[in-house]
Amino acid sequence: MSRGIPLRTKLKGRLERRGEGGSTIRIGTYNVLDGGGDRWRQQVQFLAGLHLDVLGIQEAKHWDARGCHRMFATARALGMQPLFAPSRHHGCHLVTLYRWPKVECTAFEPDVSGGEFHHTASRARFTAGGRAFSVVHTHLDPFSGQDRLSEVSWLTQYAAADEHTALIGDLNSIGAQDREQDDWRRIPIHLQPRHRMVRDDGSYGGTDRRAMAALMAAGFVDPPLQLQVPWGRTAGYWNDTELWDHRSDYVLLSPSLAPALRSYVVADTPTTQMLSDHLPVVATLHLDAL
Repeated sequence: MSRGIPLRTKLKGRLERRGEGGSTIRIGTYNVLDGGGDRWRQQVQFLAGLHLDVLGIQEAKHWDARGCHRMFATARALGMQPLFAPSRHHGCHLVTLYRWPKVECTAFEPDVSGGEFHHTASRARFTAGGRAFSVVHTHLDPFSGQDRLSEVSWLTQYAAADEHTALIGDLNSIGAQDREQDDWRRIPIHLQPRHRMVRDDGSYGGTDRRAMAALMAAGFVDPPLQLQVPWGRTAGYWNDTELWDHRSDYVLLSPSLAPALRSYVVADTPTTQMLSDHLPVVATLHLDAL
């Protein structure tokens, strides 16, 4: 599969018209739900309006079919380049897109763990405006808090002092400091172990946020906490059996990348609520601040 081959677009002129310097980048993440299905074209149309420079797509199901037709069609429509990371389970592949030539990819690993994730975790190394940074893209285990904790043990290293890293994706956990679920009756009892601590006797405790706590303890920075703005739900509005507004989708920053943070937003609109069971999350960084 070819990766990183520039599309023939008028991207450079488009960037100049928007007046964006090469060191200001917008990084987004979006779980499109089962490959987008018949909502895919509307999803792409919405994403095009966000003018992202790096975008992580989770649940890119069937995007590898017919010679990766849907992946390349998405990239072409967004004026971006695709990097494909196959999932080990359920066909929930990851696609990382980047806006060349503003952003250049210098290296890509589709699996940083050697097959230890339920899905996978990829790492792309980029440069923009003469600044180097990395994007680690993942979709953590949706079924087990214990497995999510094990998976993030592969990711904490990217919070090292010399790592300019954004960790993006569907982490299937509320934030380390987000409010607790106030009524577990909103979620069927047979689904609650996906979200809650399971005690030794099999009974359920509070929300299992150990994976997120481990990432924060390692040094990763949560943008809404740094900016002191409301965190905003990214999931919970779609399925009548799990109506629980909560965070699941993140753009986390290593300590050395965090000073570049300028803004953070969850695209929560009537349109996005119809397009997927997750909402797009976008962080804007100014790399000259590093």
